[in-house]
Amino acid sequence: MTTEKFKTPRAKKRRTCWDQLRARMLESRRQRRGDPATSTAAQLLAVFALLFGRMPLIPNAAVPALYTPPLTSPGHARRAEIARRLGIPSRCVDIVLTHGTVSYKVLFEHIRRGGRSREDAMSVLRQKAPGCCRDWLDHVGDWSLWSELLLCHVWDGDDEDTDVKLLKSTLAWLDIRTPDNGVSGPAGTGAALKPGNGMGEPDPDDEPQPPKP
Repeated sequence: MTTEKFKTPRAKKRRTCWDQLRARMLESRRQRRGDPATSTAAQLLAVFALLFGRMPLIPNAAVPALYTPPLTSPGHARRAEIARRLGIPSRCVDIVLTHGTVSYKVLFEHIRRGGRSREDAMSVLRQKAPGCCRDWLDHVGDWSLWSELLLCHVWDGDDEDTDVKLLKSTLAWLDIRTPDNGVSGPAGTGAALKPGNGMGEPDPDDEPQPPKP
């Protein structure tokens, strides 16, 4: 008791800024160590939120791409303009500019190929053939009578020879289509049937005869 009474009291240590900073660091560490499970859960929640936040709730429907026509080159545009002025397909522009016309040989070769070449060749053939043959050419196109049309081409002859065969085929078609006296039936069937002897005269058997004595 006597010894404690005579002890010199310790002076209080004055805290500096360094002590305050150190105390704050220790306090922050203590708070971070407080609940590691909560910290881990928070990190996982942040990760899931980041992943699911980037995913759309409803998948986007596929939008069909709009058709974009290819760019036309200046040369192709010029050929198309010349073809439009001349009234011919674009594939025939070079032939017309070189020879002045499309020969029957080229046209019938394209008709033999079929497809788009045949369509273009038929449009030119309707212009090149004699005008009275156009109805027959339309009939050929409607019924796909290409074998009959190809027979009209004289491969080793001139264009005039092919014109003659086209005219003959047209006349044969008209003869079948329009028989004599407008009676429907095959060509050359003659006039409509009438009672008589076939010469346009009345049959004497049809006349009433006086009684014989």
